[in-house]
Amino acid sequence: MRISILGVFWLLALFFSSNIIFAEDASFSASYSAQIQPTGNDIGVSRVTPDSSLYFLKTVRENIELRLALTPHVKLVRQLEFATRRLRESKSLVGTHEDLIIPTMERYWYHLSRLPVIDSATLIIHLEVLQNIYDRLINPQAKLSIRSVINKTSKRPDLPTFAKISVCFFLQKEATNSAITETERAILLERAGDCFKETGHKI
Repeated sequence: MRISILGVFWLLALFFSSNIIFAEDASFSASYSAQIQPTGNDIGVSRVTPDSSLYFLKTVRENIELRLALTPHVKLVRQLEFATRRLRESKSLVGTHEDLIIPTMERYWYHLSRLPVIDSATLIIHLEVLQNIYDRLINPQAKLSIRSVINKTSKRPDLPTFAKISVCFFLQKEATNSAITETERAILLERAGDCFKETGHKI
């Protein structure tokens, strides 16, 4: 029993200390319907990114936060918070450890896919951020991971049609990029075509 109590105290100490370390994430609303989201693509930066030796604390804290979310409503809030954190981390990794953007994007999509419905304004902001990050990347595999997430996000039913069309044109434009392979070009053209069909937009 003594060990169990010590474990609880350790977890509480870790939770509160990590709140100080990751203060950039403390500005979120406790209400899913009144989310405090960044304006435009200015989402700030992450102080602790996946290349940091302290990153495991962030992961532990998020696991605790999710376990302490006692209602479905709060769980949704947490998933949205975590997704936005992954965007901040990806933005902060541009030009340094771009290879780590790949697993970070996988975690981003994991969080986003847990949300059945997202405010359309929030989704649009996330797409703006993703495209902004994409335009600054050098690592081709990191760019591929961003493109994949943008494409999957465009298929969400809660994304407005005009935003979907914007993604269609993005995919079409990237298909003309001389830096990609012929296989990637064919895939992008197919995705762009499917995207336009889904929106009913005539090219």
